[in-house]
Amino acid sequence: MIPGFTAFAANETDKIRLPPRSDNTTDPIILAQQHFDQMGSYQVRILSTSAKGERNNIRYSYRKPGYVRMDFTEPHPGAVLVYNPSTNAVRLWPFGIGKFPVLNLSPTNSLIRDQSGHRVDQSDIGTLLRNIHSLQQSGGKTTVIGNETLPEQSASSKQSISSKQSVSSKQSISSNQSALHVSIRGPQGVTVSNVHRYEIWLESSHDFPLKVVSYDVNDQLMESVLMDAIVVNVHFPADFFTP
Repeated sequence: MIPGFTAFAANETDKIRLPPRSDNTTDPIILAQQHFDQMGSYQVRILSTSAKGERNNIRYSYRKPGYVRMDFTEPHPGAVLVYNPSTNAVRLWPFGIGKFPVLNLSPTNSLIRDQSGHRVDQSDIGTLLRNIHSLQQSGGKTTVIGNETLPEQSASSKQSISSKQSVSSKQSISSNQSALHVSIRGPQGVTVSNVHRYEIWLESSHDFPLKVVSYDVNDQLMESVLMDAIVVNVHFPADFFTP
């Protein structure tokens, strides 16, 4: 269990009808966007590493139209951050919910922006896919490299997640599977959110990203992100995003 995480009992998720893979839709990013549009919520563990080797280990929970909760294991064990789109405000418990202090912040506050400048209100998968699609629309080149098997996360990384935190669901997504590797490169000098090239790996059932690597305009590594313990259409408790 992530230190400081307030455990919750999530109900079994509802089944959703996902759009079929249309013969007229061959772009994997568009397919991924279609699937995201069908999701009401998701939960995922994020393991990110910056170009300087700075790491984040976060239990990330999202519910439309934009509620976000982050429960940190690394680099701030026990910290909890919640974003409320109706107020456009962030609440941060640096030492865990129920412990002082509690900070009320703007999503643009530098205190809660990561090493790459990411904002909590622009941190969901939908935003990522829109950014990639914008790079495509700017004249970028999309290359489908093919299916690849991603290595399973190490046991030491998984020890931070307890079975008590797992969500009972018929829509859990396995990260230990073959994933479609797609490369998107912008035209010369063009970036979206400072990213010039994305390498993304999409799993097969929901086209959910399992890995994303971003590069700047000089083709230098910016960040590598791994996602696992994925569950979609989670029924969160009513106060989960407003603790």
